[in-house]
Amino acid sequence: MSVVRVHLADDHTIFRQGLESLLASQEGIEVVSASSTGPEAAELVRKTRPDVIITQLDMQPKTAREIIEGLREASPDSRIIVLTLWDNLRYLQAISKMGIDAYLHKTSSADELLATIDAATGDGGDAVICMPRALLERLGDEPVGALSERETEVVVLAARGLSNRLIGKELQLAEATVKRHLANIYQKVGVRSRNEAVRKALMEQWIGIHEITSASDGDGSRDGRGG
Repeated sequence: MSVVRVHLADDHTIFRQGLESLLASQEGIEVVSASSTGPEAAELVRKTRPDVIITQLDMQPKTAREIIEGLREASPDSRIIVLTLWDNLRYLQAISKMGIDAYLHKTSSADELLATIDAATGDGGDAVICMPRALLERLGDEPVGALSERETEVVVLAARGLSNRLIGKELQLAEATVKRHLANIYQKVGVRSRNEAVRKALMEQWIGIHEITSASDGDGSRDGRGG
């Protein structure tokens, strides 16, 4: 019987150790290394060359892309399974374009994780998606990404309470450019204020609560919100 060699990458030590214990108890699976995400993970998988990399991705798409590219470069033949708490269609769409082999929401069960590993290491060429049914059922309802990636970043930062100036600083944009993005967003989704835009984006699941609450320590102070 062939053994599937797995690397686990997750910033949350207890969660990672729990996964490691779960997988180590399964016949036919060997956890060959474990790490937090980022450069440490890439360095380890370069050495161990696992069959499967299970990695947490709970960050903005740009950072997620850098992590995926680092893992791909370090171990091109490894299958990559993404674990995430983010629960919106835009994130699923963005991550699915990064060349991953499976996408698994962290609310999934142990059996679903094992089934995903089995499917990802099989002969099929399609990515495996396992996430809440309510979200999957929406995939065919309407076009994903009513907002562009940049507009979505602006809405997320607005939802965190950042002023136009701070949004511009975070995204390296002029304040006037941020105002123009907001005006375009209002017109595109049919609202008149940033609060209405955020509410609409949440209702339509263009952004998720986890995106708003996972603000980094570097966001800075929330001074006046601006238009």
